[in-house]
Amino acid sequence: MAANAVVTFRIDASLLAALKDKVRREGSTVSAAIVDLVRSNVQPRPRAMRPRRTIGMFTDFEAPDLDELLQLRRGLSRRWKPRPAAKRKRG
Repeated sequence: MAANAVVTFRIDASLLAALKDKVRREGSTVSAAIVDLVRSNVQPRPRAMRPRRTIGMFTDFEAPDLDELLQLRRGLSRRWKPRPAAKRKRG
């Protein structure tokens, strides 16, 4: 995302710390989180869609909405992300 303008504002230290903790867990940045918050409160919201029913043998279940699906996907991606191998001590 290319920056178009720089904005400076004051925020309570505990609120900033909570935001930093949240974006660290999500693998994002404070800047991106603030842009998302502003965008979601400024842009018009799309029309609410009716929840889709599932078909076949899963008719008693509801399909996840987009936010639930993205949260699940982020969690799985973090778990499957390759970790550097630990170095072995030679003795």
